[in-house]
Order: sequence, then C-alpha cells, then structure tokens
Amino acid sequence: MKSFRIVVAAFLLSLICPELLFSEEEKKEQVNVMEEILVETERVVEKQDKITIRPEGLPAQVDIITKDEIQRTPYTGDVLDILRKVPGLNVQKYPRGDMGHQIGLRGFIGNNGVAVFVDGVPVNTLHWWNGQVEIGWLIPEMIERVEVIKGPFSALYGNFALGGTINFVTRKSDPSSSLGGYGGSFATGRGVGVFSDPSLQYTPFLVWEGYIRDGYRENSDYQRGQFFNKVTFPLWQGDVSVRAHYAARTWSDAGYLKIEEMKKGIVSRTSAVNLTDRGDSEMADVVVNYSPHGGEEGLHATLYYSYLWNATGRTFPPSPQARRDSSENYCGWRLLYDYRPFDQLSLIAGNELRYDSAKTNDMSSLNYYTITKVKSLYDFNQFNTAFFVQGQYKPFSFFKLVGGLRYDTFNIDVNNILYPQNSGNAYPDIWSPKIGLVITPYQDINIYANKGTGFLSPSPSQLSPASATQKANFDLGLAKLDTWDVGINALLFKRLQINIDYYNTLYQREQWLNPATLVYENLGASKRTGVEVEAKIFLTNELTFYGSWADVRARLKNPQTPGAVYITGQPEDISTVGINYQKAWAGGGQQAVFDFCYARSGRKPVDTSGALIGSQFDRYLMKVSYRYKKWTASVDACFTPRKYAADTYTTQSGEIAIIPYPTWDVLAGIRYQF
Repeated sequence: MKSFRIVVAAFLLSLICPELLFSEEEKKEQVNVMEEILVETERVVEKQDKITIRPEGLPAQVDIITKDEIQRTPYTGDVLDILRKVPGLNVQKYPRGDMGHQIGLRGFIGNNGVAVFVDGVPVNTLHWWNGQVEIGWLIPEMIERVEVIKGPFSALYGNFALGGTINFVTRKSDPSSSLGGYGGSFATGRGVGVFSDPSLQYTPFLVWEGYIRDGYRENSDYQRGQFFNKVTFPLWQGDVSVRAHYAARTWSDAGYLKIEEMKKGIVSRTSAVNLTDRGDSEMADVVVNYSPHGGEEGLHATLYYSYLWNATGRTFPPSPQARRDSSENYCGWRLLYDYRPFDQLSLIAGNELRYDSAKTNDMSSLNYYTITKVKSLYDFNQFNTAFFVQGQYKPFSFFKLVGGLRYDTFNIDVNNILYPQNSGNAYPDIWSPKIGLVITPYQDINIYANKGTGFLSPSPSQLSPASATQKANFDLGLAKLDTWDVGINALLFKRLQINIDYYNTLYQREQWLNPATLVYENLGASKRTGVEVEAKIFLTNELTFYGSWADVRARLKNPQTPGAVYITGQPEDISTVGINYQKAWAGGGQQAVFDFCYARSGRKPVDTSGALIGSQFDRYLMKVSYRYKKWTASVDACFTPRKYAADTYTTQSGEIAIIPYPTWDVLAGIRYQF
C-alpha cells in the first residue's frame, strides 16, 4: 500500500508540475505527445459538441472502440473479449456456440434489452429467444470500430434499444493482406487469411477463418468455418460496399453444474451434464451499404438479407433433454438523408423497414436425435416499419440542442400449429421522442443531459402461449421505457480523460403471467438507476492507465410475490482497471504492445427474492505482441481465479448452478503481412 501511494503521489505531481520531472528536450517531445493524445481522445471529448450524425455527437454516454484499440485488446478467441472494457457493459458467455453471447446494459440482462447491429444491419433475431444475437462469428480482423450508445437516445434505433445500442462497423480494406495461425490451451486452433488491396478502384476485403477447440470440459468442443467477402467502389456521389458472408458452426454443450455438488466432489468441474447435448447452426447474409463520399451530408442507405438456422439440445436436470430447431429469414433497409442548410444545423429524415419469417419447434429429446415430445411449434411473420427524424442545432459556440422523434408500427402474425385457437395477429405501434443538449463551457469539457423513450416488441410465445389452458393476448402491445441521464466528459491537463454519467430508468411493463387468468398482462414495472465512471490517464503516447466503475440498482416495483423485488442476473457493480503500453522504433518497423486488464463483476441475485446470491466474478486479461517488419507474434491469456464463480448463474432444484471456467486460457500465434 505504501508503494502504491508513492506511485500515485508521483503521478499527481507530474500532472501539476511536469517541468519538475522533464528536461528541456523531453518537454519538446511532450508537445508532440499531447498532439497525438488529442487525436486519440477527439472522438470522445471534441465531437460531442460538433454537428455530426456519428454517435459521438449524441448528448449521451457513448463509448467508441477503435481499430487500434481492438488490436491492443487481449483476445482469447471470443468477440466478448473486445467488449469487456466498456464501462457498465455486462457480458456473459454461455457454452452454446455462437448463440451463447449475452450483452447487458444499464440493468437490462440478456439481448432483448440491447439493440445490436453489424454495419447498420440488425442482428437481434426472433427465431430463438426474442432478441437473441449471434455475434460470435465477428473476429478482430473484420472490425473497424464498435459504437456503444448507452440508453435509447438516438432516433435512428428502435426495437430492443432499452439499455442501449451496439453497432459493429466492419472494415472496408486493410493496408496489406495477411495470414495468421494461432494455437492455444484445450487444443485450440485458429487460422485466418485476409486479402485486401486499397489501391484498386474496386477495393476487395476478404476474411476467411477456421476455428476449432476441444474445450475445458467434457463435451465442450466447438468448430467454426466462415467466409467474409466485401468489395467497395465509388458510385454516384458516394461509396458502395457490397458484403456477402457465410458461417457454419457446430458445438457440444457441457451445461450447468451445481456449485455445492462440485464442492462436495459429487461432480468434477470438468464434467458434462449430458454427453449428447450439442448444437449446429449456419448463417448467410448479403449487405449493401451506401454513404456519401468524403463527408456526412447526403444519402445513407443499407439494404440487407439474412438467413439463420439453429438446432440445439440441452439438459437441465431433473428435466429431460430439451431441443429447439429454429430458422429465420429476414430482410429490410435503412434509408436516411442528412441535410445541412448551414454549418450549425443538421436535419435527418429516414425510414427503416424489416420483415421476418421464422419457425421454431421446441421438443423433448433423447440423445439429441430421438424426439419424444413436441412442446411448441410456431410459424410466424413480423413486419416492422419506422419513420424517424433527428435534428441538431448549435445556436451558440458553447451550446448544442439535439431532438428526435420516431414512429414504429408492427404487424405480427402468429400461427400456433399445436394450439391453433391461440393463433392471431397483433398491430402494436409507438411514438418514441428523444431530446437532449450539450453545453461546452470550456474547450475539452462537455456537459450533457437527455430524455428518451425506448420499447421492446413482444415474443410470439407471449402473444400466443403454447398451452391449451392459457389464452392468447394479442392486445399485449409494446413494452415501453422512459429514461433520462446527465453526464460530463472532459480532458484535463491534456492527460486525464474523465467520463461520468448518472441515469434513471422506468420500465413501464415487466411482462409477467397472471396466475389467476393465465394471461400475460401489463401489470409489472421496474426502476433502474445507476452511475458510470470512466478514466484514462495518458502519461505519454506510449503508456496509458485506464479504469471504470459502474453501479446499478435494479428493482421490480410490482412483483408477483411480495418482497421478490430483485432483477435476476444483474450484478451490483462492474469495474475494470488496466494498463496499456506500446512502443514503436526503427522507423515503425518494430513495435511492442503490452496490455493488462482486471475485470470484475459484482454479486448477482439468482432469484427475485434475493435468497440466492452469486458471488463476484474476476478475470485477469493480458496481451503481449511484438511486430518485426511484416511478422507479428502475440500471446493472449485469461486468468480466472475463482473456482465456484461465473459470469452467469442459474438455479437447479433450488440450488445455484454455474458454467465452470478454466483457471488459464491462452492463445498464441503469428501473423505475416504481405
């Protein structure tokens, strides 16, 4: 502790009196260092007061993960590694292939509270659980940047955007092509090839990847193969990118184990629940993006078609193996025009359309392939169209006003094949206004406040229960959310970047089943309040310290059972702290990178009464890489010290069960650029 205080005191002294620690030559070098730092922090500090349609211009808490940050981030084979440093982002991994990714924001657990996009294409699907996302196919070589918008404060996004929105932007090109080979713990193998030539008018960007892993536990192997092909070329007054992607995955599912049984030695941490639990999936999509060349003003368009298919089987003792087969085809567009009559004003008008056709089949199975009972069988279509407007006006140099309005309408047609009396149609709609402001009293300091509305569409099973005793409720409507937040971000002393945000959310309908009428009703309500704090300290252009802390209080206001007020799975707090060092020399021909991060997820209620509490979950993530000319060697590692803790908990027969993690997980490899 004493040495830690000495380090902190020396650091504070360097902020206040840097001339005491540096020579004249070093001071001159610092000028260049600060200029480079400003380039890095401009996306957070400076753009919020600018007229821009990029997320950084919203009066909200926005985190941007750049391509350089992705390359520096520890990565052991899962896209969630890229997201773990985002303040307040609650990421959870289930052993269910690429379907096992759960992302939570601001007290909303799972994926039906976070809208997720890839290149502006929605990836929240309807064929599995309502809002489930499949993003495990995303790999660092594909991603240009990740945009994380906290809260429903952009009129450009609608359904599922309760806790916020995440948009993955894929690359259009790379400076050079490359081949990479990686191997790691538990017989992990990964090969990836990238082909790109930005000098061509029709610029190709091709990423082909194969991934295999035996897994830490019995029955936990995973295989993936995929082809990601994109070409970008000029057209009219802008650039067009055409993308075609295909991925196939197969995996085995080790399942959840009871903590007490592991402690007593009844089962091993590496045991599997059922050796026949497994899954298969494939996906394909075609995406066309158009954007103005050299600026934001003008037409922005996205057209897409996606196909997904999944078949999974899992056992939850004492229940028999449950299997679900599902498929979905969906297509749509997003069109918007950014009009700039003068520099201080931006007006956006747009239309969004999405059509889904999906099938789901829930069954009881034996050894995966033998079906013993069909429990539900749905064939449903959902059509959603929206019109939105959003404006930004800056009447003064220190003040910007942002407002938006969105109108969504749905046509949901559910064919309940097993219980046709519960089939029918629903036609919900909603207006969702947004308004906010940004005040910039001094350069590099922004104070913002906003208020907005979000919503969530109902699932087919909520509208049309798979039961002869439960009645359909096609008047259920959309779950509505009202929220506001205030915050500040600043760059102090040209070295210290700070972001602080407080939010308050009222979810007007926690959907629940009335036990008396056996009908889903809009009687529940919940409240979520929280604070997020993030800091980065740029000691030099080579050395950065970073950390964040987020606290969330999430409670049900009208619980079915008195006293059962907890929202399960929501950690009481989330925090990270880390250090990044990168050094280039020999004219940029050599570079070394070191990144170390400690990520902590606080205790979680496992049931609504709070009688079962999951302990905190800790992870230590590290990356070391060295580049010599065209060769780059890297080692990524994850250390998980707690044997009986996890990022997700569930209950089995009144006891807490988890998915055990290995103590160490390592991935090492080498990449050659040509």
